[in-house]
Amino acid sequence: MKKIKTWIIAHKIMAGVAAVAVVAVSYGVYRHASPASAATKYVLANVEKGTLISSVSGSGQVAAQNQVTVTSNASGDITSVLVQDGDQVVAGQTLATIEAADASRAVDNAELALENARVAYDKAVKESENQSASSTVSDVAKAYQAGYNAIVATSIDLPAIFSGLNDLYYTPSHSPYFSDIKLANEVDAAAVTYKEQAGSAFDEARNEYQANFLRYKNISETSSEEEIVALLDETDVILKKLLGSLSGTYSTLDYVEGKLSAVPSVLTSDKSAVSSYVNKVNSDSSSITNALSAIDNAKTAGTSASLSMKSAELSVRQAESSLSDAQIALADHRVKAPFSGLVAKVIAKNGDKANNGSQIATLVTKEQMVNISLNEIDAAKIAKGDKATLTFDAIEDLTLAGHVSNVDLVGSVSQGVVSYSVQIAFDSVDDRVKPGMTVNASIVTDAKQDVLLVPSGAVKTVGGVSYVQILPTTYDAAEGAQGIIPDEAPTNIPVTIGSSNDSEVEIASGLAEGEQIVARTVTSSGATRSTTPTILNSIGGSRAGGNAGAAAGGTFRAVQFSR
Repeated sequence: MKKIKTWIIAHKIMAGVAAVAVVAVSYGVYRHASPASAATKYVLANVEKGTLISSVSGSGQVAAQNQVTVTSNASGDITSVLVQDGDQVVAGQTLATIEAADASRAVDNAELALENARVAYDKAVKESENQSASSTVSDVAKAYQAGYNAIVATSIDLPAIFSGLNDLYYTPSHSPYFSDIKLANEVDAAAVTYKEQAGSAFDEARNEYQANFLRYKNISETSSEEEIVALLDETDVILKKLLGSLSGTYSTLDYVEGKLSAVPSVLTSDKSAVSSYVNKVNSDSSSITNALSAIDNAKTAGTSASLSMKSAELSVRQAESSLSDAQIALADHRVKAPFSGLVAKVIAKNGDKANNGSQIATLVTKEQMVNISLNEIDAAKIAKGDKATLTFDAIEDLTLAGHVSNVDLVGSVSQGVVSYSVQIAFDSVDDRVKPGMTVNASIVTDAKQDVLLVPSGAVKTVGGVSYVQILPTTYDAAEGAQGIIPDEAPTNIPVTIGSSNDSEVEIASGLAEGEQIVARTVTSSGATRSTTPTILNSIGGSRAGGNAGAAAGGTFRAVQFSR
């Protein structure tokens, strides 16, 4: 039992010694790493006036502004390929030819068809002109004039005819034998009926004639064609009705004459007069009918000639269109460059069978551009026309200028990141630059001239307030650039900042040109502990009150290359 107690006591003593040793070592390490042993250097710089350039950067590939694979629009054997890889061509230059015998024959046939159509058209024009100039039938104007003359002649005859018939029917003293009583008593009832029928036809014709005569007085040979034709049609109808009445009247008189034992002389005279009326009305009716026919024939002949000429004209146009199509088809057998540029690759070769759409060669423009992709923040900063500087991975010593030629209006989303394609055009050409090369572009988005600038690491911001640090003593610029270990802590000076880029910040207020500031701080020991000074405990409120800030600044621990 005694041995066990001795063993336990011995092990407790050993554990205590080990714990003391661990504490001692840890304290030593802590002391060795203590910030009190670190020395802080302040690298100084002067506030300078200059130009602040803001830019965004991106990388992409060089591409031709236009690239196209030229294809065939015709079918047939390729008879010649006239270019090689790398050849320069101009727009319209023939790249290859395709066998075109059938297409050439099609053009020849189309030319003959066009010539025939033109001959037919010339003939139709001449016939139309001849018909209009020499044919009285086809002369529409003359036909209307003849129609008007027929109306006039008829209008001269009709008054006497209507007057004579009116006396027969309505003047008892003119024809006493023709009264209804006389006819009923001395002839028979049928004679009365015949008279009434013929008389009714006469009354109808006379009423229409009276209205027709009023219209006749209001027209002349200069009246419209429609008015002349309407009066001709109306007169033709009246004449036919009048002729019916005259026929009935003549038959009635003839019937009465046959029934009377003693025929009065006036009856014989009336029959003779009615007979002469019939002849005149027949003659007038023929004139009116012929005039209407002449007008129809003239109009039909004129229309026919006009239609023939128009048909021939359409045939010419169709033949011209067919010839144009044939010529285009023939031209398609010569595959031509759509624009001036370089032959990037010849695809077809002599003897190949070409079809519509067969690839002949790839053509690119000499003008090149750069395609880069920017995130939405950078894309929002650039605009069409912004200047750009271009460098190339494959050509180390080459820097070219360019400008933004296009920015996509619609971005693309990939894995939640929105990006926009930007095209940059070259301002100059270098033959060493080839499509597909990797290019780095720096696009200038803003440039402010004659502004106060400080290194971006000189400005610190705490709680939304920006400030820089200055030392109480002004040092030689070369010495300050190497770093100063001052005896006193720096003073924090509030400033108003403007634009900035990756290396410089614009100072809008708070500093003057030439003032010396702390550009950055450097510790002499690698084991450091950093403490960012707060503007609240270091800013004295003014440049003059910087001592307060300096006192407080003694509590700062500058970090390695702290910004």
